[in-house]
Amino acid sequence: MVVLAVVLVARGSGSHPGSTGTGGQGAAHGAATAGARASHRSGSTPGVPSLTGIPVDRWLTLGSSTLSRGEVSAARVGSSAYVVGGFSAASGGQSSAAVERLDLGSGRWSTSAPLPRPLNHMSTAGYGGDLYVVGGYSQAADTSAGAVRSFWKFSPATGHWTQMPDAPVARAAAGAAVIDHRLYVAGGRNDANSTLSSLAVFDFDSGRWSLGPPLHHGREHVAAAAAGGVLYLLGGRALGQGNFTDVERYRPGDSAWQSVASMPVARAGFQAVEASGRVVVVGGEGPAGTIAQVDALDPATGRWSQLRSMPTPRHGLGLVADGPLVWAMEGGPQPGLTTSRVVERLRVP
Repeated sequence: MVVLAVVLVARGSGSHPGSTGTGGQGAAHGAATAGARASHRSGSTPGVPSLTGIPVDRWLTLGSSTLSRGEVSAARVGSSAYVVGGFSAASGGQSSAAVERLDLGSGRWSTSAPLPRPLNHMSTAGYGGDLYVVGGYSQAADTSAGAVRSFWKFSPATGHWTQMPDAPVARAAAGAAVIDHRLYVAGGRNDANSTLSSLAVFDFDSGRWSLGPPLHHGREHVAAAAAGGVLYLLGGRALGQGNFTDVERYRPGDSAWQSVASMPVARAGFQAVEASGRVVVVGGEGPAGTIAQVDALDPATGRWSQLRSMPTPRHGLGLVADGPLVWAMEGGPQPGLTTSRVVERLRVP
């Protein structure tokens, strides 16, 4: 069974005004105005719940999503989370073009304009008040085939999708994050390569793609997050080698990736976000099934710590963050092509 790699956008110093994060899957962390950025630094984006009364290091179960899906990707844009694509229970496990929007303040779900085509294992990011989707598998069933180079932008203001320049490499099950004015997409796989080590970089200012330094080794079903202006690429797997604990980081402008402390648990098909200044990894699956353990990397010390385990372990889930709050949405509660409508939220210490 192919499981989803996370897509995230994360906070970097000097974020472009209006960039937002998922965790982005996750997690862009800019805001639409200077006032919004100030509010974000004080604890949350406008429209996101006050932290008052929200317990620390405890998961809360929230209202269910409108669809039961797995192998989705999610990104935060302002005070909303968008859950994109994947496999839908309503369509008998076929690829979905559906896009759901969660208002992080009210907890209400609504439907947005669907993707231009059904996709699974794509990467999403929020930037400049818009939602971006790159790559993924185009096949209807879970075949690990049909990887695409397509790149799309959705404007919440107009409700329309716009085609962007194709990525230089077709890929799915990759990790992605935004730092400043650039989108970084690394790892994954395509129809010609069972794993990819390449890094593709899209410059939002010039509208052009370029290639950066490769990972130390190729892997797919990875997770990515940005923290402190640094890109982290975590875990993943390779055919015949199982899951990895490897973590590499890339500082924009460097000539190579650097290996850092490995994750405590080998994971694939999970997600990662920056929350409370730490890289938080959630979900995934391993030989024993879906993974409940939640771990956090402190970039300042290079040390991992364990947070409260997820009540409903899932792989192929969507994950977004705002300040210390992390939302885990949908995903498969059992290995294989399973789906759910579960939404849970954690306040990271």
